[in-house]
Amino acid sequence: MDKMIHTALNTLKNLTANRSVRAQNMSNINVPGHRKDLNTNFTSGFLHEAKQYDTRVFAIHDGSNGFSNKQGQLNPTGLETDIAINGPGFFLVQPKSGDPALSRRGDFSVSNTGLLIDGAGSKILDTGGTPLEIPPNKKLIVAENGDVFIEPLNGAPGARQQIGTIGTSLGGSKEDPLVKSLDGNLRLASGGIPEADQSAVLSQGFLEASNIDAVSELVGSMEDQRQFEINIKLISLSKEIDEGGSSLMRLPS
Repeated sequence: MDKMIHTALNTLKNLTANRSVRAQNMSNINVPGHRKDLNTNFTSGFLHEAKQYDTRVFAIHDGSNGFSNKQGQLNPTGLETDIAINGPGFFLVQPKSGDPALSRRGDFSVSNTGLLIDGAGSKILDTGGTPLEIPPNKKLIVAENGDVFIEPLNGAPGARQQIGTIGTSLGGSKEDPLVKSLDGNLRLASGGIPEADQSAVLSQGFLEASNIDAVSELVGSMEDQRQFEINIKLISLSKEIDEGGSSLMRLPS
């Protein structure tokens, strides 16, 4: 019965972890461009030693730090500082703390110091990995390839000046995929971020929503709760079987 009990306990542990993932997803459902965290696929393994009664059990799981890269819905906002990536790709950003990372969050604004930042306060980097500075202007224009133009305050009507390029990258590869770091940002599994390749297509005046489906998360939470209750009953059943076996083996007084 020890295998049954240990398997049930491991399942309860992993279900608890999955419920935390679902709670995390639900808390970020309104964050622009947020990538959905994936649940852990799990099972149990056993190690047997010769001439030993004890069975060593351990959890086998995958999907650690995994996320869904499905594109969220693109919503028109009309704001010149809202930039969405239409298709695959990521922005190069410098979070408030930590190393450079990749992001799909496009709710940009200009900080008090004149730097282009997103809604989380991360600085938007150019193709060289430098924070992109936005001078005072009458209008901001972002091309599909990431080139940033402004109409200077004292310039002639319609005159444009290029001030930089928003750095973008398609992300990782099969050999070195993207994962979520402990701070929630996207980086290569080997560490760091890829160089800008400018393969992403940008859409100005649009904002990508998170790719989290609230209904599927709620349904999944209900299914996790059912599995949790089933495994609790399994542990109770194992106890009853053990007690029944012990009573059968008990010598009559």
